[in-house]
Amino acid sequence: MGSFTRLAKVKAADFRKLLSEEQSQTAHERDIKNTRLSIRRTTAEFYNEYPIPKPSDTQPVPRKAPVLKRPKIPAWRKELWLKRMTDVDTLTTEPLPSSSSMQIISAEEARFRKEIRKAIAQQRAILNQQAPEASWKPLDRGKTIATWSRQLTPYQKQLRKSFDHYSVAKREWQDAEKSLWPRLTGKARKLEKRTEALFYEFLEVLRFVVQALLHIVGLRSEPPQPIRIALSEKSKPALERFKKTYDTEFSAMADPQKLETWLDQRFDRIVQARQKRITDWNRAHKDEKNAAQNEIERLSALLNTKNHKVKHQPLIEPSRSRSPTPFPASNPQTRHSIAGSPSPF
Repeated sequence: MGSFTRLAKVKAADFRKLLSEEQSQTAHERDIKNTRLSIRRTTAEFYNEYPIPKPSDTQPVPRKAPVLKRPKIPAWRKELWLKRMTDVDTLTTEPLPSSSSMQIISAEEARFRKEIRKAIAQQRAILNQQAPEASWKPLDRGKTIATWSRQLTPYQKQLRKSFDHYSVAKREWQDAEKSLWPRLTGKARKLEKRTEALFYEFLEVLRFVVQALLHIVGLRSEPPQPIRIALSEKSKPALERFKKTYDTEFSAMADPQKLETWLDQRFDRIVQARQKRITDWNRAHKDEKNAAQNEIERLSALLNTKNHKVKHQPLIEPSRSRSPTPFPASNPQTRHSIAGSPSPF
């Protein structure tokens, strides 16, 4: 252990000695001669053997810079861009002219003007009102009559079938009356009762078909009542009266040519009745519209007047009715009618 300690001390002393010598040693000067390059001696013919290259007569072509192709801009986008560039320098709001027509009014006068404009709007609404049927689309004669005929075809077939049954029974009864044997056996009486029953059944079908005709052309507001199977004795006189009352309609339904003429006349009466209702409506509301026009002129003149003197008085005289009462009218296009035909049933 002691020898190791002495050895460590000796080594440490040697290390300190070497370190002090290294710090005290000066830097050696560099020898320039050792750094020179070797010079090669040349002869007079050296440049003849190795001539210096002369520059060529042609100038070197300079290298062109690459051309960058810009994307093609559409015309509409270019115009939009130019417009935006011009709009940058323009003012967003136009300056007021030197002689401005702007008026400064009080809050009370502003409320007064607002009431006047509201009253003018109410009077214009009265003035612009029209008859209920004035805005309806005009009827097309050809289409309307064709529609009626198509709807009446099933009823015509039903009426013709019922009449044929009655005609056959009546012919059989008349033939039985001519012979003696059917009268003696009572067959003629049975055929007579059957003919009478078929006659009233035919009248019931006729009543149903005529009511359908009136409903289709707009003369009846309600659809036809269904056909009754069992008829009472009280209903038979009513059926006979119905046939006498609507004999013209029965003849029209029995004959196609008469039906076409009847429908054509009915269309003319519908157009005339509509025009008459429009005229009556305009005549009934003429005074009210004239009063509304005069009121609009008075209020417009009051609105254009400067420096209103507002008084606590009613601005507008109360009119008799703000909105005209709608006149009852039937629309043949929807096959509805206000006034229905009297029915004995």
